[in-house]
Amino acid sequence: MDVISNCVCVNKKDAKKVLDILKNGNALRSGLKPKRIEDKIAFAVSQVELTRGLLEKSGVTFEICKDSFEKYKYSFKRLSEVIPGISSYLIIGDIAIINYKKDMGLLKKAARQIMEMNPRIKAVYAKTATLGEFRIPELILLEGEDKRLTIHKENGLRFYIDLAKAYFNPRLAGEHMRIADLIDDGDSVLDMFTGIGGFSINIAKKRKANILGVDINPYAIYLAERNYHINKKILKGDVTFMRADSSRLDKIIANKFNKIIMNNPTMSINYLSSACNLLEKGKSTIFLYVLESKNSNILNKIRGSIKCPYSFEVGKPRKVIEYSPSMSIYEIDIVMWVTISP
Repeated sequence: MDVISNCVCVNKKDAKKVLDILKNGNALRSGLKPKRIEDKIAFAVSQVELTRGLLEKSGVTFEICKDSFEKYKYSFKRLSEVIPGISSYLIIGDIAIINYKKDMGLLKKAARQIMEMNPRIKAVYAKTATLGEFRIPELILLEGEDKRLTIHKENGLRFYIDLAKAYFNPRLAGEHMRIADLIDDGDSVLDMFTGIGGFSINIAKKRKANILGVDINPYAIYLAERNYHINKKILKGDVTFMRADSSRLDKIIANKFNKIIMNNPTMSINYLSSACNLLEKGKSTIFLYVLESKNSNILNKIRGSIKCPYSFEVGKPRKVIEYSPSMSIYEIDIVMWVTISP
């Protein structure tokens, strides 16, 4: 039976480019085949506004639509029709990760199914927790070889990822691209919790900006530097990576920035004072990520945490990722007008 879905329709010559953008931005609706409509191709999408945002700055002509689509035999990202109880998994390079369920037999069955559906997958793990200040996933091998190092492709870039030593979330591909589009040539950008360099390197691909990526995890910085060098030929901006504790960064460096990215959702709000001291004179923007329940008063919490001696405006929270049935990651723009202290 065909499925009615929101979709985006593009010229056939742009189909490959659009497919890559939708996949990387997690906007493609899984399990439904693309559809040919005369000389155009339609892709089923999961979120119309996310799709529109991803494609508006791509230079591609597109039309939002609604149509019927044929199902694949298997869903490439959702297993629920094949393995009831397992709805989705993440792919990082040639490694797949399923969120842990107590039924180990079910997990192993799902792992075998994933490898059958995706011949390029070399290992399937169950994620049981996220540990420590480095946000390292705790993993149980379910199927395949015990490997944690891989190369992951995102937005036309390549990234070395080591799941045993550094944090990485492939669901942020679209967010990396969205923030890169908000940066201007000539901006000074601080990526306070850079990890393996996802935001920094995506920005450098699109903009002639000066970017400093900081992380307390030395191995994450090592990977970020490797990732900068393997992509360097296609980058426009200049990126420097530095190992440091961002809570003390304003005491360590003299640099000032007009754009600051604070992607450490459980801790970012505690670093706002340090970020304030790193803003350059004039209008600057902080992109703050927080993990909150759907019913929490995020804006009051943020306003109460800002101790900067400048006028500021806190934007509307924008949901980025659903973390659990009750919790989500939100991004909030904080615009500040920085003056010289007396």
